[in-house]
Amino acid sequence: MMMVSRKVVSSLQFFTLFYLFTVAFASTEEATALLKWKATFKNQNNSFLASWIPSSNACKDWDGVVCFNGRVNTLNITNASVIGTLYAFPFSSLPSLENLDLSKNNIYGTIPPEIGNLTNLVYLDLNNNQISGTIPPQIGLLAKLQIIRIFHNQLNGFIPKEIGYLRSLTKLSLGINFLSGSIPASVGNLNNLSFLYLYNNQLSGSIPEEICYLRSLTYLDLSENALNGSIPASLGNLNNLSFLFLYGNQLSGSIPEEIGYLRSLNVLGLSENALNGSIPASLGNLKNLSRLNLVNNQLSGSIPASLGNLNNLSMLYLYNNQLSGSIPASLGNLNNLSRLYLYNNQLSGSIPEEIGYLSSLTYLDLSNNSINGFIPASFGNMSNLAFLFLYENQLASSVPEEIGYLRSLNVLDLSENALNGSIPASLGNLNNLSRLYLYNNQLSGSIPEEIGYLSSLTELHLGNNSLNGSIPASLGNLNNLSSLDVH
Repeated sequence: MMMVSRKVVSSLQFFTLFYLFTVAFASTEEATALLKWKATFKNQNNSFLASWIPSSNACKDWDGVVCFNGRVNTLNITNASVIGTLYAFPFSSLPSLENLDLSKNNIYGTIPPEIGNLTNLVYLDLNNNQISGTIPPQIGLLAKLQIIRIFHNQLNGFIPKEIGYLRSLTKLSLGINFLSGSIPASVGNLNNLSFLYLYNNQLSGSIPEEICYLRSLTYLDLSENALNGSIPASLGNLNNLSFLFLYGNQLSGSIPEEIGYLRSLNVLGLSENALNGSIPASLGNLKNLSRLNLVNNQLSGSIPASLGNLNNLSMLYLYNNQLSGSIPASLGNLNNLSRLYLYNNQLSGSIPEEIGYLSSLTYLDLSNNSINGFIPASFGNMSNLAFLFLYENQLASSVPEEIGYLRSLNVLDLSENALNGSIPASLGNLNNLSRLYLYNNQLSGSIPEEIGYLSSLTELHLGNNSLNGSIPASLGNLNNLSSLDVH
């Protein structure tokens, strides 16, 4: 019995020593490989990597190195001012590497195909470097990869279809590169993907229908590319989508009604395309929407009254389109709205009094339309308003005295209308006003002395009206004035 116990103990001691030996050997081999890579850097005096010396323990003493069971598990040398390439990186000598973060350095050259040897890699971050060339198809061998961040580099060529093999991927970020060609349909295989960032590239072709299979997607950004064709109606199946950015492309056709099914959507950006047709009323179902940007398209028809249901909306940008009809009074329900831009359209009718109920509004621009009638006195309630642009319309009433209540106002532009009556003295209360434009109207009477109280004023344009009387001496107090037109 004693003999058996001694044999068991001896065996345990042998395997323990063998394990410790192999662990130490593995760490030494990995450390040597990393030192060979470090030796290729152009800045050998890098302070962050000063701890990387042969006489120290890589697992315990080296900055940026984390080990598990004596093997390098994590290599994090982000923002370490490294100047070098990946050509000598020990892809074949780090079998246990799970996390690789080389972001925010000066790494240049291409990504070697040997990256496919890091078969245990879970996290890959190479963002904000100067990496060029193509993404090697061998990246598709990294079956455990969950996060790829290679944005803000100089990558070119196609996105390899092998990306579709990475079924564990949750985040794919390749934005701000020079990638071209079409988005591979194989992206639709990434069932766990929640973030897809391909913005600021040179991608072309249509948006693949297969993207609509990504039911886990919460963030989709394909903006600033050269994508064409229509927006797939099947995007409406992405129930978890919170952010959808397709702006800055060449997309055409109408906005699919199915976009209104995306009840989780927080931001919708479809600006700077060639979209036409009307704004679908179904967008009024997006109760979580905080920003809606449809500017610089060819949208026509009226603004749907249903947009007044978007109680969480803080920014509504519809300018530079061909929208017609009147401004819906229902927009007055948008209590959280801070910016409303409807300029450069073909809107007509009067300004709804309800717009004046938008107490959170800071920017209001209705300029360059065909809006008529009067400026609602209710505008005086918008105490946070900093910019009010109503120029180039057909407004034909007096300037309401209540405009003088807008103590936060920085710019007031009511020019190129048919406004009449006198300039209200209450404008002298606008202590923060820097620019006042009332030119090209039918204003009469004298220039109020109170205008001279506007000590922050830099530009005062009152020309092409029917003003009379003398120029108030108080205007001489406007020490910051750089531009004056009262002819």
